[in-house]
Amino acid sequence: MSKTNYSLSLLKSLWKRLRRNDEKIDINVYFISGMCYNCAVFDNIKLPIGYKKVYIEWHTPRADESLTEYAHTMAQKIDTSSPFALVGYSFGAVIMQEMSLFLQPEKSIIISSFKREEEIPTLFRAVKRVNLTERLPMSLYYSTDFITNAFNQFVYQMPTSEVSQFMIYTDPVYVKWAVKEITNWTPNNNCKHLYHIHGTDDQIFPYELIRNAFPVQGGDHLMVLKKADTVSLILGSILLMNE
Repeated sequence: MSKTNYSLSLLKSLWKRLRRNDEKIDINVYFISGMCYNCAVFDNIKLPIGYKKVYIEWHTPRADESLTEYAHTMAQKIDTSSPFALVGYSFGAVIMQEMSLFLQPEKSIIISSFKREEEIPTLFRAVKRVNLTERLPMSLYYSTDFITNAFNQFVYQMPTSEVSQFMIYTDPVYVKWAVKEITNWTPNNNCKHLYHIHGTDDQIFPYELIRNAFPVQGGDHLMVLKKADTVSLILGSILLMNE
């Protein structure tokens, strides 16, 4: 049995043995998706008994809205009167880490993103250095079909038709704002109870830059869709883990 299969078998056995003492009460796990994607990308993610998936979808920001302001607006959908956890995928993990500065989740879990300055991709550094988001004409952001088709073909090597049901947030104001915020953001390393799940073949955030993460062998940036079973096992184990 390979190391990967052995690890998955071990996680499955742990799931069967571990249960929360308060398992009759569902703990909300709030999910925030990647840029332009809706939370349907998490539909095949399964959580352990005692945990409930809750989706927080994107909305179009003001053009001058700060990341902190946006995070506070999204956080209004979170019930803080009882224990909860946060899960952020890609750009959603940036929003989640901002939320963790003023919320107190039991756990904050990153999927396919970054949490340290050393993990920032070279592409992001280049975009920030030349202020590319402001240099590009607004008309380009309105060319959403061109942008999404090119991105899906050259980055994900997938036809847009296979992800079009998920890639629905393409308002040009949102796209420009999101690209600017994720490429300008610098992690502050103040997020408590933080965990990271990352694919070894991620095209956006190279695995060799990532530190202290649970690896998903062969997982690319769309592993929440392509390897939902593996991501579910790791995610569930983190949720069940005692601090």
